[in-house]
Amino acid sequence: MGGTSTRNFRMFRELCGDTTLRNVVIVTNMWGEVSVDIGEAREEELKNRDIFFKPVLGKGAQMKRHDNTFDSACALMRCIAFKAPLALRIQRELVDEEKDITETAAGAELGRELHEQAMRYKAEQRQLQDEMKKALRQKDEQAREELEQATAQLNRDMMRVQNESQRLASSYAEEKDRLERRMQDLEATSRLEIERQAAEHKRRVDEVNDKLRRTQEADSVERMQLNATVERLQQQYAEATRRQSRPGIFSSIGGLLDSILPF
Repeated sequence: MGGTSTRNFRMFRELCGDTTLRNVVIVTNMWGEVSVDIGEAREEELKNRDIFFKPVLGKGAQMKRHDNTFDSACALMRCIAFKAPLALRIQRELVDEEKDITETAAGAELGRELHEQAMRYKAEQRQLQDEMKKALRQKDEQAREELEQATAQLNRDMMRVQNESQRLASSYAEEKDRLERRMQDLEATSRLEIERQAAEHKRRVDEVNDKLRRTQEADSVERMQLNATVERLQQQYAEATRRQSRPGIFSSIGGLLDSILPF
């Protein structure tokens, strides 16, 4: 695993949290590209080194092979298909704890990486400045021009890091506002739908009750059927009301994470 993959996996851990790792399956592939001995040696390294997958495997995650066959893919799906869903750490932090994105574990990890990158750029900038002063003392015009170009590029990189940090906060604020507006729209739509269903339910119940009143002289079997119809309508209305009162928030949170925390 290279540096980028390691950073991405560290971010993945912060998004999931330790309590959900038992639902994680790490899949290795391309087994046909190397010999069995080499593949198994690499697999053991990934399993047993702390900088790779050992910590998450110790928390309950599984590591499986995929040999690019249909049966292998089905076996992998069976590993996760029947696991009970668990809320991710990022979901608990944003929803239950009402944290800002920068206050979450994933946001802190991203902020730490940006901070470390900024510190590296500043160190490089100081080194370039020292070299430029030396070139000026030696009247080395070519070296001075090269150092000026390198300094300009470094300044652009530093500005990019600062902009990324600011974008993290501003993007989250915008997405949060959009999500809140969407939730309000969903609630308003749900209320209108509930009111419509209530009116329709009342109309149908009134019709049945009216028919029931008109058939007071009818036999007991028909009256029992009409009473059963009223009860069924009431149950259907209660169930419809219950479904309408539960908008899905975690699907919206997933879209938010995709937009502001790309791997």
